[in-house]
Amino acid sequence: MARIKNDLFKFSGTIGELSFSQDEFGTIVKQKAKVSKNRIKNNPRSKGTRESNMEMGGASKAAKMLRLAFLQNRKDIGDRYFSGRLSGLMRRVVTLGEGLSGERKLDIRKNGGLLEEFEFVNARPLVYSVGGIKEKAILNAGRNEVVWTSPTLNRKEQITAPKEATHFKFIFGAATVSNYEYHADKNEYVPMEPNFRPASVFTDSEPIALAQKTIVPVTLPLKLTEGIAIPDEVAVVTVVGVGFCRNMNGELLELKDAGGMRVLGVG
Repeated sequence: MARIKNDLFKFSGTIGELSFSQDEFGTIVKQKAKVSKNRIKNNPRSKGTRESNMEMGGASKAAKMLRLAFLQNRKDIGDRYFSGRLSGLMRRVVTLGEGLSGERKLDIRKNGGLLEEFEFVNARPLVYSVGGIKEKAILNAGRNEVVWTSPTLNRKEQITAPKEATHFKFIFGAATVSNYEYHADKNEYVPMEPNFRPASVFTDSEPIALAQKTIVPVTLPLKLTEGIAIPDEVAVVTVVGVGFCRNMNGELLELKDAGGMRVLGVG
């Protein structure tokens, strides 16, 4: 794989053995694989490739379930590369799992800390809008209720708002995703809690005026299920974000393409 610098034409498609695609950093050039799928499937020398592909497939399944859980309620909070970036991090998670290569457990609860660097909009990290967010959310014993409290913020030093913004709000969310394991009979990765229905919920704080010198803490609670504990093999992924608003004749209008959101914790 290679990258074209200063590509004015934004190439996409295929020329001969080269394929061109775009990501947020520019143009990617890849050469077509010269090893056939049949050889990868049967050649003993391709054992490592088969094992890697199997784990990548399991990671992609888990990433898709988590992505759908979050975006079902907030369709506009991720960038166009959301899916690929999340899958990439989930593939790193599976490499830390227990078991033989190609069959390692995708233990999101145990190793999901890798996801905490995930930004919903890669070009707009949360820290560009609000700094000082370090404390993670607190889960109850059943992990079906979660609470997050924002830090005390210095408006001038820790909040970077668009010029036209007059208010901002915190956005707090949580979603569940099952751990995955390799199933020998099916020769694929399957969720360890297939009967547990994924949960996803968001809440927003009340609008907070940016004219304040000091922003006092705000506490935001969430309930993922009604009295039903989250199974041990299901991870709870919490996220925190911020959005900005403008006061127009007494009405607060949310500004588009402003603010950010990132994974806060996995438990």
